[in-house]
Amino acid sequence: MRIAIMGAGALGGAFGFLLAEAGFDVTLVDVDRAKVDAINSEGLTLLMPDGSSRHRLIRATADPAEVGHVDLVQVAVKGYHTLSAATLAVPLVGPATYVLSLQNGLGNLDRIASVVGPERVVGGITAHSAMPIGPTEIRFNAAGMGGVHIGRFDGTRDDGLAPVADVFIAAGLEGHVVEGDVHEPIWRKLLANSSVNPVAALMGLTGREIQEMEEASGLVRALACETGAVARAQGFTFAELDDPGEFVIGTLDWVGDNKVSMLQDVEAGRRTEIDTLNLAVVEVGEKYGVDTPLNWTIGSLVRTMERKMLRDRRNGGGAA
Repeated sequence: MRIAIMGAGALGGAFGFLLAEAGFDVTLVDVDRAKVDAINSEGLTLLMPDGSSRHRLIRATADPAEVGHVDLVQVAVKGYHTLSAATLAVPLVGPATYVLSLQNGLGNLDRIASVVGPERVVGGITAHSAMPIGPTEIRFNAAGMGGVHIGRFDGTRDDGLAPVADVFIAAGLEGHVVEGDVHEPIWRKLLANSSVNPVAALMGLTGREIQEMEEASGLVRALACETGAVARAQGFTFAELDDPGEFVIGTLDWVGDNKVSMLQDVEAGRRTEIDTLNLAVVEVGEKYGVDTPLNWTIGSLVRTMERKMLRDRRNGGGAA
């Protein structure tokens, strides 16, 4: 199977590495030409959860037209880059190509579908995470929550997804085809992301530290309950909605001493995904008549913090 991954960041790079290691024809596509050049000349190094280190050469490009049609395109960029990544990926999309998003948050599948058509779009989630150590070095945090789950955007059954899941299995990432609506696991993961990520980002806390601090864990539980109410208003009834606070606190067992992606973004001075997480929950809540004051407040705090960071960077570090 020929695979192109849009975005050579931490998770895109880690998935690309493991898929290539499993014998698949993989190309990383990234608009950062310096990163592309570094990967092509140095390869990637992956630091595994057991402390071991793996290194391999892997192909990268800034021009997807060089690659041609592939069997699978995985969009692995931040939510605010989804539309541009999907547009850039058009030369990769042939008559039988699947375009997969395992991204956090809401709206990514719709953005991709607006470019390539809903019939090609596959959504899903992954509990795997990764953290950049350097331009060509990534720390991979394998998950204990079922690996990768995928399903068609339009909810129809598709036997062609089984080989895609098998690709992830072959790479040691554990793949599953979702039976039913793929938006259910997406919302299940959103429940955790929208509750944990902004708290960690604002307070600089790891998962374990959130569990240990009563105020932080209480805020996470309250956010989970509010987000769960929005999910219920849409008609979702998955079991985790019975006690969303307890479910989300439990997911922190897998986070442990690691830093969630939003905290990594804040520490690196990057824009966060708050628009596709908490502020997206606010938008859906308004649509279904559910008040979301906690999501609005914490979303506004994170957005204000990131805008200040970006302003200070433009001003050379802040006011004199």
